[in-house]
Amino acid sequence: MVQSDPPVVRRATEADIEDMVRVLALAFESDDPIEDYVFPDPAVRRRRAPGMLRVLIKHRYLPADAALVAEVDDRIVGASLWIPDGYRNPAWREAISGPQLLWAMGVGATRRGIEVDAAIARTAPAEPHNYLVYLGAEPQAQRAGVGRALLARLTAESDADGRALCGICKDENVAYYETINFEQVGRTRIGSSGPDLNFLLRPPPRVSAG
Repeated sequence: MVQSDPPVVRRATEADIEDMVRVLALAFESDDPIEDYVFPDPAVRRRRAPGMLRVLIKHRYLPADAALVAEVDDRIVGASLWIPDGYRNPAWREAISGPQLLWAMGVGATRRGIEVDAAIARTAPAEPHNYLVYLGAEPQAQRAGVGRALLARLTAESDADGRALCGICKDENVAYYETINFEQVGRTRIGSSGPDLNFLLRPPPRVSAG
């Protein structure tokens, strides 16, 4: 992808849902251990992952004001989704989204998705934090600064609020996150037989005394 101007990052809206679904489904279609675990069959993944993303974005991330998009030439080419510190989805929204997720994902994938949520909850630190869940760019825009632009916006917001930023990733991505002040602080397994992933933490900025 030829790119002259840096990506423009902004808060996502409902009008962006289909573009975010497109971008993230393509970004995680292959070579992602979590998506491979949730949808082991590539054909099933291509068919069902977009529906899962659509429900999650609409009912989990947008209501939490926890979705960013990156644009190049007014085209959405990247997106990030996270769980804000202390946010809990209202019970009524869970009641609506639960059956929709089951329909979109299927029974087996829904069970494995719950195991992913459990791993996130298990690794979440006690200190105030934002938990990064999705960060992706469409294939043509990868290695063009899209992910860094999204992360820069999220880290700036986390720092301004005095919150840590954390997430889990595969081995190949650890070095990338370490270049932007994340620290590898542990490992976690998805479910009882899923992939082992790295838990990364970017501490909040230190407040100097006086």
